[in-house]
Amino acid sequence: MKKICSIGLILIMWIPVQSQGDATYIDIVRAESELKTMFDKLYNEEVPGSNLDLYHIIDSTFQKALELPGSFDYAWRKLDKIGKLSSSDGEVKVFSWLYMTGENDYHYSAYIQLNKRMEESESFKLITGNAENIKSENYNQQIDDWHGKIYYEMVTTQFKRKVFYTLIGADFNNSYTTMKTMEVFAIQRGKPVFRSDQFMIGGTVKDRIVLEYSADLSISVRYNNNLKMIVFDHLAPLHPIYTGNYQFYGPDGSYDGLKFEEGIWILEEDVDARNR
Repeated sequence: MKKICSIGLILIMWIPVQSQGDATYIDIVRAESELKTMFDKLYNEEVPGSNLDLYHIIDSTFQKALELPGSFDYAWRKLDKIGKLSSSDGEVKVFSWLYMTGENDYHYSAYIQLNKRMEESESFKLITGNAENIKSENYNQQIDDWHGKIYYEMVTTQFKRKVFYTLIGADFNNSYTTMKTMEVFAIQRGKPVFRSDQFMIGGTVKDRIVLEYSADLSISVRYNNNLKMIVFDHLAPLHPIYTGNYQFYGPDGSYDGLKFEEGIWILEEDVDARNR
């Protein structure tokens, strides 16, 4: 009897003890697998917009996942159908995705996650606002009054002691036009705040850049590390009679650039971006 008790005691001692950290990691892995399954189902639907309830479930599930301790350092590699951006200073992550609810209608979701280092990370949901402002370059966005889009690049810059995060995104506006945008936010009092007056365009200061063009065409808007500039296609109407009618706008073969100087992006026209 004593021998059986001794063996039982040994077996109990050999059972691995799961730490709280291990449990949290397992929770993150489980959340990632759950989200992947839901995203796969969402984007494999046959009728656009038939899974709006699932879209909202994904949104709330993702928000809870970002609240898990250790989520900031997790790569989320299985979530390959969404935008995942990390700042070069390791302080910010941005997640975004879209859902086509109809032929000309898209819903966008986005979260900005901050690395609090001594504390757990904190995430902020961007909430779409007034649709009338989406084309305005003097639209000082807020995290609860946001022009919905999917972000595909983030540029980290610094002036004096202030760090700026420039987001480059795309809004598949409708069947006629698409928009590419550039906008800046910074961290103020522990929260992301969109900055105003961050772009100098020919002597005029703007809150952000909006490039609208034909939905049948594509343009490039990317940070060029060699030039240290955001380089993008210069847009022009296909014919002067279409001036102001952006469904007939497209690249004309030249490039413009934005260079970060003294805390602001300054436009340089006709940039030589060949072989760069």
